[in-house]
Amino acid sequence: MGTVHIEAKPDHLLRLARQRDPVGAVVEMIWNALDAEASLVNVDLEINELDGVESVSIEDDGHGMPNASCRNYFGGLGGSWKTAAKVSPRLKRGLHGRSGQGRLRAFSLGGQVRWITIAEAADGRIERTVISGTVDRPADFDISEPEPVRLACGTRVEASVPADFVSRLTQDDTAQQLASTFAPFLAANPDVRIVYQGVPLDPATVWTGMAEYPLRWPDSDGHPAPLLRVIEWPKDVGRVLALCDASGVVLDEPSPGIQAPGYHFTAYLLWDGFVERRDDLPLAETDEIAPLLALAREKLRAHFKRREQERRVRLVQEWKTEGVYPYAAGPSEPAQAVEREMFDEVAARIARRLPGATQSKKTTLRLLREVISRDPSGLYPVLDELFRLPQSEQEELKRILQRTSLAEVIRATGQITDRLDFLAALKKLVFEPEVSRTLRERSELHRIVERETWIFGDAHALMISDQSLDAVLLRHLKELGREPVDGRLNPVRREDGRTGIVDLLLGRVRRGGSGREHLVVELKAPRVRIGQAEVAQIKSYAEAIVSDPQFRDARVSWDFWVVSTEMSEVVRRDAAAPNRPPGCIAEWEGGVRIWARTWSEIIDDCEARLHFYQDRLNHDPAAEHAVEYLQRVHGEVAPATVTA
Repeated sequence: MGTVHIEAKPDHLLRLARQRDPVGAVVEMIWNALDAEASLVNVDLEINELDGVESVSIEDDGHGMPNASCRNYFGGLGGSWKTAAKVSPRLKRGLHGRSGQGRLRAFSLGGQVRWITIAEAADGRIERTVISGTVDRPADFDISEPEPVRLACGTRVEASVPADFVSRLTQDDTAQQLASTFAPFLAANPDVRIVYQGVPLDPATVWTGMAEYPLRWPDSDGHPAPLLRVIEWPKDVGRVLALCDASGVVLDEPSPGIQAPGYHFTAYLLWDGFVERRDDLPLAETDEIAPLLALAREKLRAHFKRREQERRVRLVQEWKTEGVYPYAAGPSEPAQAVEREMFDEVAARIARRLPGATQSKKTTLRLLREVISRDPSGLYPVLDELFRLPQSEQEELKRILQRTSLAEVIRATGQITDRLDFLAALKKLVFEPEVSRTLRERSELHRIVERETWIFGDAHALMISDQSLDAVLLRHLKELGREPVDGRLNPVRREDGRTGIVDLLLGRVRRGGSGREHLVVELKAPRVRIGQAEVAQIKSYAEAIVSDPQFRDARVSWDFWVVSTEMSEVVRRDAAAPNRPPGCIAEWEGGVRIWARTWSEIIDDCEARLHFYQDRLNHDPAAEHAVEYLQRVHGEVAPATVTA
């Protein structure tokens, strides 16, 4: 018959071939066979004495490709007949391939590929056709003349001259990947067999569990009700919520959209209504079948909630057998039953973090029971004994455990550790001479501190960073609900007429909700001592705000801080005046206070707030922890001179 040519550049065709993905190519060839209504697909690898792949063959007993159709099949790029057909001609299977690019994938298996296909011609005769192509000429396929034969229909794909990555087909998990892909199809079509290297793919041999849930869907358009099939695997094979036809052909793979820690699964939503919508499935999250996806995800969550309950029962039984479970007898009253249920839930969630040694595990579970078993209005004797906690902190910890999930408690623990590491890093920045003398205030220190404003008080939130007094006014009015409609304001100026740039503006709602507290922070490089010039600058900001009627509001108090490593003796005397709080160098009417603060004072205050947590976590931030934190969180602005 001759050669057919694809009108496309060879490099584009080879990109479509995805030569690094031979497993994907085998998947494509198998789907092509199943689209051809095969009931048996056989994948064989010829392995040499060095365990290398010499050739790959995929053979099926489908209806094959008639010679008259081969030119259309191999000569075009895109526009597959399957796009219009939707289902196979005889068995009405949903069709997988539709892009018209499948034969190019074969080049990821070998440099030379042959399709030997036997099919029924239009006149009823059985004919054999051979199509061949090479990776050197990916745009050209040679098609033989039809040869009459008396053989069963089917197609055999032979790939020789092994491709670079074809050895991936010999990896131990290849069969599992294939079983995962074809699991729903094989489960729905028990008469179909896919054999890989002489071993039939059997999803039941690789999954750890399978469950099916019919979904009540009123808009089924005359199709049988959708079915959700959940298959769990022993290891991660990639979570998807596969949208399939009723036969299990995967048409699209959106995200599962649920949390199921510790579980590896593939969810299949089977419904023939997807077939007629297959072109729109990438937009399924926003069209009329979005409620069906939401219903499937709700059922998935219920499934894994039940699985977690089953896992909890199994773990408790294992702990009892091991002799580490801290309860000897069953609960005798409702309160004990509630306590036991809470213990089992928390312990099951942290099971993967428990010590491996039996005695250590037993001790940890016993301590967990002691914490959980305390009366809500009582003390925590175990915590008090081990950590010398005051009652207020014990009660606070109890409230945290009651109102947050364990994951949030773990995240809070990580946050406390990060804060301790940051304080250690801050000490290096402002106290170590080789770092502090080159530390740039605006591009380094400022950029780091604006992300760590908790050091000025946990209740404060960042409102403005490195902006003008005009921006401070606009944000101030916005918080009070007085933002001008047209956005126009009278400019705010210092006494000398200059604009003034505020380093940080922080704010918080006053306790009881009776107003707001605003904090303006002026940062100075560690080598700059707080003297009269620095005090004059922060006072000029305060004066500009106090004297401007646009700021006036009795519900707002203002604090102004100037911060550096040291201060002059004159400023220090003002900061230690007996009639003012330590650090306050001036108090003005209208709730305005001006402060001079050193980094050592701020760090001491933070460490005092974190002292309980530091003891509880037994965390002593070493120099390498501090440096690692700076590089991880502030890497783009951290000084290059900071080292462990």
